[in-house]
Amino acid sequence: MFDFDGVIDNNYELSFELNGKKISCLTREEHKKIYEGNIHLEREKLKCRDTGFDFLKCLSNTRKTRKIKDEVRKTLENLSEDYTLGIISSCYEYGIRDYLQTNGVGNLFSFLYGLETHKLKSHKFKKVLNDFNFKKEECVFITDTLGDILEANKVGINTIAVDFGYHERERLEKGNPLKIISRFGELIETVKSC
Repeated sequence: MFDFDGVIDNNYELSFELNGKKISCLTREEHKKIYEGNIHLEREKLKCRDTGFDFLKCLSNTRKTRKIKDEVRKTLENLSEDYTLGIISSCYEYGIRDYLQTNGVGNLFSFLYGLETHKLKSHKFKKVLNDFNFKKEECVFITDTLGDILEANKVGINTIAVDFGYHERERLEKGNPLKIISRFGELIETVKSC
């Protein structure tokens, strides 16, 4: 299972820019802290600084023009030969579908659960287990934020973290993922060793 933003589409700078339009005077550290928990719940804590800007809609609307990196495409194609792939995101599903379609990789994924499914990723993990009759130990979630790791931990889903997305290695280590990698292409061997 993959997180989308920061993992498949490494869009941290865009996210920081757009979040800055939603939350007045947002610092880079505050932006990173939003992703230490569930993004929707953490943004609520800054509601008094909310400008009304629709961050999620604007981010979703950028997806049609964003291009997938070759290393990401090749790794996903390789993994899809042996594993069921899916996406669990905090963003709108329609925008992610646009990205997948634009980049010709939608056929690689068996499911996509975003904001339309539920605000909590822990709920979406349970839905995957139920919908596909997977056991927890058969699954791994690839993510770039401490908040995602903590939600996966609540459900008993193992995680692999990537330190090239929203959070750096030191912050990710606080969630005790199975492994932290620095290149998307490292996933093939990392997943096989889980």
